[in-house]
Amino acid sequence: MHFCFVCSHLYPCTRGGAELRYHLLARELAKLGHKVSYITYAYSGCTDPSVDLVPVGAPPEHYDEKGRRRVLPVAVFGLKAAKAVAKLQCDVVDVSVPYTPALLLPKGSFVLTLHEFWGPMWRTYYPAPLGALAEKGEKLLVRRPKAIITSSEFVARKVKEHTSFPVHPVLLGLSLERYAKYAGNTKRDIDAVAIGRFVPIKGWDRFIRLLKLVDKPLKVAIVGDGPLYNQLAQQLRGTHHKVEILRGASEDEKLSTLSRAKYYLNLSQFEGFSIATLEALAYGAHPVVLDTGYNAAVELIENTGCGTIVKTLDEAAEIITRDPPPCTPDLTNYTLEALVSRYIETIEKIFRR
Repeated sequence: MHFCFVCSHLYPCTRGGAELRYHLLARELAKLGHKVSYITYAYSGCTDPSVDLVPVGAPPEHYDEKGRRRVLPVAVFGLKAAKAVAKLQCDVVDVSVPYTPALLLPKGSFVLTLHEFWGPMWRTYYPAPLGALAEKGEKLLVRRPKAIITSSEFVARKVKEHTSFPVHPVLLGLSLERYAKYAGNTKRDIDAVAIGRFVPIKGWDRFIRLLKLVDKPLKVAIVGDGPLYNQLAQQLRGTHHKVEILRGASEDEKLSTLSRAKYYLNLSQFEGFSIATLEALAYGAHPVVLDTGYNAAVELIENTGCGTIVKTLDEAAEIITRDPPPCTPDLTNYTLEALVSRYIETIEKIFRR
């Protein structure tokens, strides 16, 4: 089969759950003899010889000065990606971030992979009337594909509230062998680690408030980069904790840091899955996840049996002052083999209809 993945981000030039998911799927599907085309921007140094890269122009600045996704590049990518797909002979078109190509492709001609579903929360992300338009666009979006794939059961439930279209959860899986290098590290010399893009929806304001609630001085590491870097760095100077920001850290540095952590903090407002939380579980760092009603990382805690779900920052502050309990997560459903198997089974089911 010829799979065409449409995503504005490309691993490892950009790193996150969506791009890692497509990277793993593209590589594994190519190994199985399928042809894979990846419609994205022309990132430098991120090509995979087994995947046909179809660039639609140079990558733009994705975020504005407030850390929100810029609207014009999203719209332009939708137009260019839809044109690129029309020129390819794809058996399966799988559209993801930023989703706008799905508004332009023929209805029912593609699969839509949703990593998040925000609904009314769009109104808090963009000012009026843009937030209301984004909410309406999202509702229109889920009525256009042949079927919808989500990265978690959590997102699937939210999508089903707005569409009668088939929704298929296909959970992200990791190649656990990749984590063997640092797995079992007993040197837990970092009290807490947080990972994420420095944008408002990742909850960095909550992170600062949490640190101020903890009287005991902590050793903390932050891995990430983004528009809020200067603001975050300035706010951290006002705390009594020893905090290191690993800006632009490599994957190896990130994983090494995780393996040394007692706790992993996920205070994000929105998460459709949370790859970093799964990686923390793989390395034995105890995740503390804030249940905002839109944070799918709570599902990881429930399904693996390790970690703590909290409703308030006060709860989180109390937890991270003491050593975490020992726990071995059940990662059976989160392996790379499970991801590929579920994806292929789901695609075959969709296209047998």
